[in-house]
Amino acid sequence: MEMNKIKILVVEDEAIIAKNIESKLLKAGYDVVDTVYTGNDAVKSALEKNPDIILLDIKLKGETGGIEAAEKIKQVKDIPVIYLTSYTDEDTFEKAKLTEPAAYLSKPFNLDELNRIIQLTLFNHSIKKELIETKRRYELAVEAGKTGVWEYIPSERKTIVDSGFLKLFGLQYDLKTQDANEWMSFIPMEDLELINSKLNELIEGKSDNYSFEHRIKRTDGTIRWVISKGKRINEGNSVKIIGTLTDITELKETEKKLKLYGDNLKKSNIAKDNLFSIIAHDLRNPFHTILGASELLASYSNEMNAEEIKETAQNIYRSASNVYNLLVNLLEWSRFQSGKLEVNKTQFNLCEIVNQVIELYAEQSERKKIRIHSQCEDNCNVFADKYMIESVVRNLISNSIKFTPSGKSIEIVCKNLNDDFAEFSVKDYGVGIPASIKSKLFQIDSQISTKGTEQEKGTGLGLVLCKDFIEKNGGTISFESEVGKGSLFKVTIPKK
Repeated sequence: MEMNKIKILVVEDEAIIAKNIESKLLKAGYDVVDTVYTGNDAVKSALEKNPDIILLDIKLKGETGGIEAAEKIKQVKDIPVIYLTSYTDEDTFEKAKLTEPAAYLSKPFNLDELNRIIQLTLFNHSIKKELIETKRRYELAVEAGKTGVWEYIPSERKTIVDSGFLKLFGLQYDLKTQDANEWMSFIPMEDLELINSKLNELIEGKSDNYSFEHRIKRTDGTIRWVISKGKRINEGNSVKIIGTLTDITELKETEKKLKLYGDNLKKSNIAKDNLFSIIAHDLRNPFHTILGASELLASYSNEMNAEEIKETAQNIYRSASNVYNLLVNLLEWSRFQSGKLEVNKTQFNLCEIVNQVIELYAEQSERKKIRIHSQCEDNCNVFADKYMIESVVRNLISNSIKFTPSGKSIEIVCKNLNDDFAEFSVKDYGVGIPASIKSKLFQIDSQISTKGTEQEKGTGLGLVLCKDFIEKNGGTISFESEVGKGSLFKVTIPKK
């Protein structure tokens, strides 16, 4: 604290002496917030002006003396008091001690002496406040079972601990001293080497202190994280180590949750960026075809023959279908991510859904001259969200057609695996999936899109939906693929 900011309250019943003290303080650069002459005024001014130090005449005239005034102030404010005195009998001195004054200053006094006492008083008071706060924090920590204190005597392999230390390990009995080897039994084997290494460095004088994190095993078998702090103390020819253990399990859990939250947020942002890339690129490209082909029809249909008009119309239809399918997937993914897409499970026949989707893509498969062979067992019933399963079947069959060359075939199988699950699989003999993108196949990533055999654009969003929908219904999705030989996708769906 700078001298010109130190606020002082002067309490002296002799007006001339009071003004003299005030003059000296002002000359020295102190801020005299008030000068009063009675004990009652001293109490009132101290509470209102909140000085840093009170210079208080130990003997004041009136009903409230200096000692009584100090007692009243102390009950409300923690302000250091320097008693001013000319002479004091033993009885008065003993009473004054009970108020725990910061110092005594005999009148008359010189400015240098006053400066030294004020500076020393402020220093001691700050240390006292810090010690009180430290003690308060420690007591709270011990009371909550969060911190324990220990002392280790290497020459005797003896450890002395406090009650807080015992609580950390779940020990209720009043054990204060125990062989160090017994305490080591509470440390997981994975952390023993680190602890012994840190202790040995202190014992051998290679370091003066340490602070590190490790685990402890409580008596109930639970594992807790602690931060261990130790310090080497030299006592003549002997050495001892003193330290603390503080439970930081909740902090570690919070850090873990924050990291997980940060990782998820990062993944979410990447997914959104890639999604916007899909929207910007893959949703725009089909419209170029639609606009170009429709402009061609609008401007030159009179000059085109029937075959040219049919081919142009087919281009418009295919592009519009691609846009529609992409929009459906985008909307479904968006609803799923926002939690607005609820799972409504019902019992239904899986083969019926598969046959409906095959019929839906009949024109597309016929146009590419792709043969679809389906094999469905009787009573292949599942218990799931019908809308979600239909979306999965639609995406997998659509992908197979897209990535299968003209003249090849696709094999679709529905069967009962066991009493608990049914399986739907789609096998094609198309372009296959490169090994470099297999690990990212169920992620939204604009960099892994693959073109179909007729340059159809694939965003990968459909497979992301398949995984989300199947897992939401308690099933699984897996695949096998080899470039140039095709792919096999398998989906399991609960039957009940």
